[in-house]
Formats: sequence, C-alpha cells, structure tokens
Amino acid sequence: MKSLKIFGLIASLLVVGSFAQARGGGGHSLQFGLGLMAANQDGLNQIIDGLGVTGTKNLTSGYEITFDYGYRFSSSMFALKFRPSYYTNSASGGGAETKLTGYTFFPMLRLIPLENSFMKFFLQGGVGYGSLSGSLSYNGASVDFGGGSFGGMAGLGADFCFTDSHCLTIEGNIRYLPIQRNLVSASTGTVSSRLTYSGNELEYDNSDVATTLSGIQGLIAYTLNF
Repeated sequence: MKSLKIFGLIASLLVVGSFAQARGGGGHSLQFGLGLMAANQDGLNQIIDGLGVTGTKNLTSGYEITFDYGYRFSSSMFALKFRPSYYTNSASGGGAETKLTGYTFFPMLRLIPLENSFMKFFLQGGVGYGSLSGSLSYNGASVDFGGGSFGGMAGLGADFCFTDSHCLTIEGNIRYLPIQRNLVSASTGTVSSRLTYSGNELEYDNSDVATTLSGIQGLIAYTLNF
C-alpha cells in the first residue's frame, strides 16, 4: 500500500512537471473572439409578454465580439488584459420587435499556473464598465432607451498554441453587470399603456425596467503572440 502511495505521488509530480516549464521573457498579444452570452433580459421579456400578441418572441442569448490586448510579465505567470467587447441581441414576432446593442471594457489580471509548449491553462478576473442601448417597437409605436453600470467578470480557459505565435483560445466567463435603470432617449406613440417614461426613466407598472449584461459567456478566439 505504501509503495502505491509513493507511485501515485511520483506520477502526480510527473504530470505537474510536464506542464511546468521555465518561464521565458514577457510578451504582447492580440486576441479576436466570438462568444455566446446568456444574459436573461427578464425586464424586457415581461413587457413583450404583456403585449399578449401571438407569435411574439422573447430575448434569449445574445452574441458578443471581443478584442483584447495583453501583456505577460517577464519570467512570470501573470499577465494583464485589456478587453473591449460588442454585444448584440434581438427578437421579433407578432408585430413586436426588440433590439439591444452594448459595449463593455474590462481590464483583467490573468494567471497562468500550468503550461507546456502546446497548452496554457489560465484563470482571469477584473472589473469594468458596460453600457446597453435598445429599442422596443410595436404596431408603429416605439421607444429607445439605454443605461450603463460597473461590474465584474471572472473565468478560466486555455490557449492551444500550434506555434509560438498562433493560438486557439477557449474561455468560459461569468460576468456580473446589471443595469437597474434605463433612460428614454426617444419615443413615438404608445407601445403599451403599462409602459411609462416618468422623469425620462423607462418604467413598467411603475417599476424601473432593468436590463443586464450579466450572465455566462462562452468564447472562442484567435490569439496572436508577438
């Protein structure tokens, strides 16, 4: 039994050793990614459901395009990432249409605890800002609105590097960025009698209509190291 424990310990050390390699100089990177963002737009979906129109579709997952610049510190497992992103989501049916577009910017700290010449496993997290604007239209009436907030994001992933410069990156992140208040920028007609613009704030049944950039994000990207 003792020999089995020793063998298991040696095997574990060999596995870890296969990932741990001497860390060379720092470097720059650029990353371009496409992701699916599962942000639940319950506030807007409540308005859509309240129209009572057959065939009206609710907002579900949206798409996100990301671009970031990174810098890894020399002889270190730490890197800084600066990531702006563009978010889009839409739904239509039964004469109603909803559109959302948004932007985020997140500086993040990335930790690369395990790596070899092919794969780099990382953890990352940071705080940032996001804004979201949208429009809701129904039978010729429409309202445009928007809002913004600060939030946080954390996740993990891996770089699969086919050369020193070219890598395929897969990430899973969770983001917390609720937008509790939205201001109306323009309106035409009456979308719903339950929808009001008190003090330019979008309200439904006398409560603020919230939107969100919170949720789980799956991302696949191309990373260029230089």
